[in-house]
Amino acid sequence: MSGSVASARAVGRADRILELVATAGTPPSVTAVARALDLPLSSTADLLRELRATGWVRLRGRGHVLGHRPYVLGLLAGVGPPTALTHTDLDALSRAARAPVALAVLVGGQVRYVDHAGPRAPGRLQRVTDDHRPRPPLRTAAGRLLLALGDPEESARALAGVDDPPAVTAYLAERPEIVRTRLARSDGLADPAIRAVAVPVEQDGETVAAAVLTGTRRGPADRSVTLDRAAARLVAALAARP
Repeated sequence: MSGSVASARAVGRADRILELVATAGTPPSVTAVARALDLPLSSTADLLRELRATGWVRLRGRGHVLGHRPYVLGLLAGVGPPTALTHTDLDALSRAARAPVALAVLVGGQVRYVDHAGPRAPGRLQRVTDDHRPRPPLRTAAGRLLLALGDPEESARALAGVDDPPAVTAYLAERPEIVRTRLARSDGLADPAIRAVAVPVEQDGETVAAAVLTGTRRGPADRSVTLDRAAARLVAALAARP
């Protein structure tokens, strides 16, 4: 195995370990991490030792929790939330759209919902936002929008990771229209009963997130005029922001 491949594999494993530690209800031990991620025990122990040495994780008893390194790097870089939108701002946008609004970003080729305002969705749907669960980009309105309008390198990397050539081909045919209209849809792609519309959230001239509206999909031909009107109101409210 070449050095670059080995390094890439180690980074990928470290990323998986950090997410597991961040989301675990109980601080996981070395053995628990290796078992949960189906990794060799020895290399897991080595990676965790390095992550502890550099401050990414720390021990709590025999388990691991996140360390202070992510926070310190954020301070050094001046990195705050993914967008300048606060939860109060999102509440105001929800009221303007007259519909619930979720905020989504692209992380590691997957869509993550980072905030939500307005009436809560049914439990199984709301948990996707509340738990920041990863969602496949081509099956979500947010992912389709961010792949079209977001960072080109990140988009190319995310598309390369999609193991569904027909879906990628269909998306690439649709992408020029998404770029033109600056709006993306998901009609039953992630959930047969749900339709979603995503519009861009911009910061310093760049698309940094997607604001997402969802509605019930009543049938294959349903275009949900109500949801489209809410999307138009949301676009207007975003454009009116100082």
